[in-house]
Amino acid sequence: MQPLLHHCAFRQVVLLTVGIVLMATLACGSAAQPDPAPTPEPATSASADSPATSDHGHDSQPAPDAPSQASSDEIVIKLPITDRSTTLTRDELQVSRGDTVRLVFEADEEGEIHLHGYDLTTAVSPGHPGELVFEADAAGAFGLNFHVFAVASSEPATDNHGADAPQLVVSETPVSVAITAEPDAQGGVDVQIVAEGFRFAPELVDQPHTPGAGHAHIYVDGVKLGRVFEDQYHIEELAPGEHEIRVSLNTNDHGELTFNGEKVDSTLTLTIPDVGQGHGDSQSGQSHDGHGHSHGTPGEREIVAEVHLGNLEVYP
Repeated sequence: MQPLLHHCAFRQVVLLTVGIVLMATLACGSAAQPDPAPTPEPATSASADSPATSDHGHDSQPAPDAPSQASSDEIVIKLPITDRSTTLTRDELQVSRGDTVRLVFEADEEGEIHLHGYDLTTAVSPGHPGELVFEADAAGAFGLNFHVFAVASSEPATDNHGADAPQLVVSETPVSVAITAEPDAQGGVDVQIVAEGFRFAPELVDQPHTPGAGHAHIYVDGVKLGRVFEDQYHIEELAPGEHEIRVSLNTNDHGELTFNGEKVDSTLTLTIPDVGQGHGDSQSGQSHDGHGHSHGTPGEREIVAEVHLGNLEVYP
């Protein structure tokens, strides 16, 4: 009987041991299973630098400091007009297409500024500057003309606006001038000036005389149109018929140069053909400068001269 009890106890111990071993094996087996595949991480900030796809194009934003193509600085150009002329050079009358341009005019006479091409005008008079503000949306060269106003009078216009004749200054060195002129298709005239022993010096205007330097004065039918600071000048819209064009060489202080006892000037007579530009009907009078502007009645404002100040050049 006693051996049987020992056998049963031993069997229980064996079963208990096997159970413990099985439980340990199952626990170890479950721990040894491989981990599941990692879940993909969401896109980080670095991925925002990659180009946006068509699905997310609406979420893209421009760079905060990207320049605006529509914005541009205002270009201010001041044109002082003295003695029917300005000292501004061609380089100072250049802008770019798309610029906002402000042209400021100060004049010693009453008149009107006309910017051709853009067809803009502004009144100007002593102490009352005129301004033209616009966007330069058309490229090209556009003429700036000063229409000089005066009270109608039966007296003919004189040089230097009724002042005394210019002082004659003897040139210390040989100097000469010659001119040619060609009508254009619009009834205007292109004048070419060839000066020998002389240079145009706009930077010295109104200063004391410098030998061999200065500017020119241009006249049509005895009326002064203005000063010339380069070797060419464009006269706007002369009326059909004959006109006398004269160019003189002058000192910085506006004296007329002479050499060998003769004025240093050049004169020619030019016939402007009738090209049907509509210079007014036959009842209209012609101003003394030969331009196709009609006089007003006595006591009213009239145009006595049309001065070409230069061309505003707009580059693409």
